[in-house]
Amino acid sequence: MVCGGDEECNDCYLTISAPDLEIDNNGYYHIDFINSDIQTFTTLKSETGFYYEKIWWFSNTMHLAQHGTNENWEYLVNTSSYTNDEGIGHTVFSAWEENIGDTVKVICTYTDNCNIWYSDSLYIIVNP
Repeated sequence: MVCGGDEECNDCYLTISAPDLEIDNNGYYHIDFINSDIQTFTTLKSETGFYYEKIWWFSNTMHLAQHGTNENWEYLVNTSSYTNDEGIGHTVFSAWEENIGDTVKVICTYTDNCNIWYSDSLYIIVNP
């Protein structure tokens, strides 16, 4: 099936990973919090099988961030990105000191040009 442009719907998929983190036998990724920093970062990767797709990212844990006199709850991931011409996209995961000991679920979603919705998730344990 071909929809919207040249996109073949049966060629699309979604998988996400944390390529710079170790993964345990249960499929959970681990990030070591760097105590001398305010935040500890890693890059997350998505693969869709198609180029220039807008990808949405969410986490089940949020951080209360100060912006001047304002406070805003923010996800531990940047919430959107686009795939490149190889169908690969990235976002940044950020752990704060308050997340040490947490197991954070990260969810990634997108909808292709045929209106087929894709979703994948992973878990990141924030180690001290």
